[in-house]
Amino acid sequence: MGQQHTPSPQSHVGEEGSSSNTPIWGTTDPETGLLWICPDNEYFVPRDPVMDFISDQLFRNYNEAWTSWTAIPTENRNAWFDEFMRKHMSLPEHRAALRKAYNARAARWLSQKLYNLRHGGRGRRDWLPQDTANQLFDNWATNEKFQEKSVKNKQNRAKMEGPSYVGGSIPMTEWKRKLAETGVPPESVGWAAFERTHSRQSEGSDEREWINSRAHTVAENYTKLSQERDSQRETDPSSSVCDNDSLFIQAAGGFDKKGRVFGYGAAASRLKPTKRSSSGIEDVSADEMKKMKALTAQMTQEQERMLEEQEKMRQMMIQEREMMEERMAKEREMMEERMRRMQEEMMRQMQIQLKSLMNKGSGSALGDDDHAGDDDDDHNAPV
Repeated sequence: MGQQHTPSPQSHVGEEGSSSNTPIWGTTDPETGLLWICPDNEYFVPRDPVMDFISDQLFRNYNEAWTSWTAIPTENRNAWFDEFMRKHMSLPEHRAALRKAYNARAARWLSQKLYNLRHGGRGRRDWLPQDTANQLFDNWATNEKFQEKSVKNKQNRAKMEGPSYVGGSIPMTEWKRKLAETGVPPESVGWAAFERTHSRQSEGSDEREWINSRAHTVAENYTKLSQERDSQRETDPSSSVCDNDSLFIQAAGGFDKKGRVFGYGAAASRLKPTKRSSSGIEDVSADEMKKMKALTAQMTQEQERMLEEQEKMRQMMIQEREMMEERMAKEREMMEERMRRMQEEMMRQMQIQLKSLMNKGSGSALGDDDHAGDDDDDHNAPV
């Protein structure tokens, strides 16, 4: 599992102007030097530095002919996400949403790179080795399911009457922020972002035209629903009426199976009624922050205690090993001394025995000479 960073005791004013105790997203934590991030549906806040990190991470680790993000082994993807979490600061409750956004962005990045590789030819291999690129081309050429899907996608693109989005690589959430910074009222920023990303300047005119018939239909529905709401407000000011986002969801046909709304994309998931805050980022109260800090301090103390115990055990093992080595050295010296003494004693005994044998041999020789003299006397005696 990746390291779970705890929030620094900073606070900021939320996007809607309300004060909160959440960290300041996009700032560097003074204690760790890491960037504070939070999920934003299938993106992140801040967007660019996090996307740069993911791109660099995949550039470094894509070393086999994987044809999609899900084709990469689970242990590889888990290890990359753990590294991602270690290199950034986040709130514990955001981990699941960060994983979802991480998977979505990594899958999109790889899909785009492989698409560019297929349409750029075998020579386009500036981000992976040539042998890996060749293996990918071989897989695509022999995979029947991939060929069928490719043909179907080409047919679908041919049926499209025009582009479906002209906002570039910037997601809807980022467009809403940019437009809000220009002074667009919060209640109108969603519709303004849709206009910016689904219409374009007409040639020879200052007016904008919708990029396709679906965008045009949504715009007509939204205008009609807005007029009906305004008329209801005039008739009965106390009545409960829908806000602009709710009207747009109705105009676009509601949520699809993936929780998206045409024109809002994944950003619409935060508009679904849930028990949590609709901002998508839960506020952390001062008490919760204190509890988290206390828990972190307790865990840190426990970890330090365990490290101290480990160090004590290590020192005890070192001392025991040194004592054992010293004891063994002494026993070895004593054994060598005993062996030396035994050898000396053996040599001494051997010398004594040898000397004794030599003395016995010398005495026997002298006795024989005496007997020989007696014989001579017998021969010389008178008859």
